[in-house]
Amino acid sequence: MTDSQEQKADFRIDTQGNWYHDGSPIKREALAKLFSDRALKIDEDGNYWLQTPFEKYPVDVEDAPFVAVDYEMKDGVMHFCTNMHEEITLTSDSIWELRSGIPYFEVRDGLFAKLARSVFYNIIEEFGESFESDGKAFNNG
Repeated sequence: MTDSQEQKADFRIDTQGNWYHDGSPIKREALAKLFSDRALKIDEDGNYWLQTPFEKYPVDVEDAPFVAVDYEMKDGVMHFCTNMHEEITLTSDSIWELRSGIPYFEVRDGLFAKLARSVFYNIIEEFGESFESDGKAFNNG
């Protein structure tokens, strides 16, 4: 595809995890959740797509496609809830990385969530610089 043939990104996810189509917020949360659960993909070049068996649309992701908006430590394992109401368990195999001092973790298939500021500060207040989940230490910064 040449530059003149490239499609404009009709879909966008902002830094807070809000979804937009043609510049307007997607107000139906169930629709955004469906897109994020089933169609959102990332390719080897770091480009995001909404991909179905029949169509593929570019998605402009300002930071990370998901935001961890809540957490709970239960039986020595950290559980996060994303802005799309998806529960992610932080296991010893989970990918956790710091980007500009903010923790991000893999939700699935190369798609990451960043910790919401309030979640980040609450975890630091509760656990300090690091915590353990599923027997593995995770650094907060």
